[in-house]
Amino acid sequence: MPIRDPAAMGLDPSRPATPFVFAEAALRSLRPVFGASRAVFSDRQRGRPGEMHFINWPSWCKSHYCAEVRARDPIRTWLDGGAASRDDGVARLSELMPAARSDEPLLSDCGAAFVLTLALRDRNRIVGALSLVRDASRGDFNERDRGMAVSLLPLLEMAYGGVAARLDTAQRPAGDDPLRALTPRESEVARLAAAGYSNKSIARMLDISPWTIKNQMRAVLDKTGTRNRTELSALLGSRASADDAR
Repeated sequence: MPIRDPAAMGLDPSRPATPFVFAEAALRSLRPVFGASRAVFSDRQRGRPGEMHFINWPSWCKSHYCAEVRARDPIRTWLDGGAASRDDGVARLSELMPAARSDEPLLSDCGAAFVLTLALRDRNRIVGALSLVRDASRGDFNERDRGMAVSLLPLLEMAYGGVAARLDTAQRPAGDDPLRALTPRESEVARLAAAGYSNKSIARMLDISPWTIKNQMRAVLDKTGTRNRTELSALLGSRASADDAR
């Protein structure tokens, strides 16, 4: 499979952490995998229906969707209804609405026809939804595409979690730095973990037991409000960028 880690998605740490930047990077990485020519991303970090981001669409599409389509969008119904948080988190438009309107301007006027949506979740709460869109000439997404999307979903969730952590850090008031709550040893462990070292490697480097490192990592994640090493790395990277800018 051509995508193995969040870095491979092309998330540029020098660019602002925004859902739009995430969606751009996701489409750029997934285009050769799924043959998608455009994407729509719904940022639901602050609830539903969420801010919509249209990637590679004509300028009129977003306003048309919000005014004419959103209220009857079967994808939004799937996301709002809770099914997306209970099942495998992937759905094709043709499954949600077998008798899809072929005259829907949002799709037909752009030469698009087929949609595959991945619901990004955090603790069973949907925090984002990435819809990959194919042109009519490419044909619908098949079961192989669906299975590949299911296997890639955890990676996308990790990557978006990192973006959300960077965005949260950027919006946090000055002086409200969660890293200040860490002890010197926890700070050292956090720095090494964010650099990609495993617990076993960190234990060897610091000459302490892996069990101690595991407990310290748990404390680091708890104090910084991060859920995993990807978010921790994003947090440390954003703080370093902020310090460099001063």
